[in-house]
Amino acid sequence: GPAAGAVLGGLQPWSRYRLHVLVLNGRGAGPPSAEIQFHTPEGGERPPENGETGGPGSPKRGIGNTKKGN
Repeated sequence: GPAAGAVLGGLQPWSRYRLHVLVLNGRGAGPPSAEIQFHTPEGGERPPENGETGGPGSPKRGIGNTKKGN
């Protein structure tokens, strides 16, 4: 069935993110959505220092296939 949402894991506190949503089906990828911008709230003891990243692959994160098997 259709996916109504997705959860992004591995996001870091004190970070800003930008993403586009793509729909994939048997015919390929659809056009990207408008850019979505958001930030994560405080959660650590201090904000990252200049040049410090939020971890491997930050700030880019992928969303896996949400298609359910038959």
